[in-house]
Amino acid sequence: MKRYFITGTGTGIGKSHFSALFARRLKEEGLSVRYIKPVATGYPEDDDAAFVAREAGLAPEDAVTLYTASEPASPCFVFDPFPFEECVARMEALCADRDAVLIESAGGLAVPLGVRRYNYHFALALGCDVILVVPNRLGCLSDAIVYGHFAQRHRMVLDAIALNDFFAESPRHADRNAAELERQFPGKTFYRYSSLGD
Repeated sequence: MKRYFITGTGTGIGKSHFSALFARRLKEEGLSVRYIKPVATGYPEDDDAAFVAREAGLAPEDAVTLYTASEPASPCFVFDPFPFEECVARMEALCADRDAVLIESAGGLAVPLGVRRYNYHFALALGCDVILVVPNRLGCLSDAIVYGHFAQRHRMVLDAIALNDFFAESPRHADRNAAELERQFPGKTFYRYSSLGD
């Protein structure tokens, strides 16, 4: 069983769209897939699990959100405290009977959940490979390099970079950014896609 932590360099950059595309691809390869959103703010207006279920063709029980808050804010502002250990235990149970599990963060890799807990602690606690979603636009090289090195410094397995070309100024700029990121992160898997929003 493979576990993927889908995170990014920010919010509103297409993580949920990538999650749906990736889940669909894994299903087409014959794998059973579950998508988990550990925490969602701005809920229910922003319901990533429902979106991924619809777009990837997952059953409702295979696209779940665990903790929600209506305010669209960092989890550290809406949970006091965030139930990290309980959340990890619930995700462990949900991982047990699927070939692949996609866990999507709320916002970026280092969004605080509470005191001394950040999104990336989910990846560490669950032994996930990290897929870093990056909007392909001016500034993305610095963001991706900083986040990629942060992940590696904290002993996460950076498995892949998913470059969202929706944000690109032109095909030329998009291709230049992609080539440079491949040079910066040799041996990593690269995905290119184009979708608006998160």
